[in-house]
Amino acid sequence: MKGQIRSILMIFSFLVGGVFHESLSQLYWLQPIGIGLMLSVTFIGVELRKLKPTWMHILIFLCIQLIGIGSWFIAKSLGYPVLAEALYYCGAAPIAAASPMIVGIIGGDIEFSATAMLLSQVVFAVLTPFVLPFVVHDPGLSYATLASLVGQQLIYIMVVPALVACVIRLIYPPSKLWAPKLRDFSLGIWIWNLTLIAAISTERMLQMHYSWHDIWPMALAAACICTFGFVAGYWLGYPKLKRECSQALGQKNTILTLYIANQPFATPLASVAPACYVFFHNVANAIQMALAVREKNRLAHAAAAKDGETEPVKSGSADPA
Repeated sequence: MKGQIRSILMIFSFLVGGVFHESLSQLYWLQPIGIGLMLSVTFIGVELRKLKPTWMHILIFLCIQLIGIGSWFIAKSLGYPVLAEALYYCGAAPIAAASPMIVGIIGGDIEFSATAMLLSQVVFAVLTPFVLPFVVHDPGLSYATLASLVGQQLIYIMVVPALVACVIRLIYPPSKLWAPKLRDFSLGIWIWNLTLIAAISTERMLQMHYSWHDIWPMALAAACICTFGFVAGYWLGYPKLKRECSQALGQKNTILTLYIANQPFATPLASVAPACYVFFHNVANAIQMALAVREKNRLAHAAAAKDGETEPVKSGSADPA
């Protein structure tokens, strides 16, 4: 029941944010604080010695770039520059900050996911300033300007929480056991952030005054990239890392690319796609969490049934022949 409630709340948060967008969007300043708190809790429970890059991490990073740049190139070649820009924001986005937490809930390797998430931010920060001038059709954008733009955001939402977690563990070593106990707390913060994201995105889209005819291709593009990412990641990591790789290619930090898409050099309509992507990948997460709970219950029932079958055998073996 608990797992189903989690899934329902994740979807319900978008409804709340969309309906009360006018008032909730004023609380935008709470969003980075919430992400920082959630990541601090996650990082406290991560063993630093286990954060080791593997060949699978390299494959993940290559796939992220291929999806982003490849989809952009195809759409641009077909004569849809705005759609191409939108596809890049969705496909090339680094792994979401909440990915390790979700992986932990569905029974995956948190250290593998945390390593992938952290390194993907670095890869994005290094490569994006090279690619973005071509994506937004502005060759005059300097690498230093774009690197600073991306780097500032990553410092706020990644570096600071990591440092806070390190300090807490240094002062109080048993705190590394807090993460599993505070998993619902982290998820609660994330659901609150989703509510804010929905409110802010709804408010911005209403201010753009675009018609549904303009918006639906952006939403469809986000849904296609999201679906492809989750499915491709599943097969990339099958069988041992299917959960982790599916999350890595499907659950993206489009909040970061949404920030970039709202800059003056970007096309405003293209920002609709990463905003919609947040909804789609969290719907996928809600489904995954519900399926993980169902699988856990199935295994528990199977184990209970097996114990029930073996019990009479054990009691019978004690009887004299």
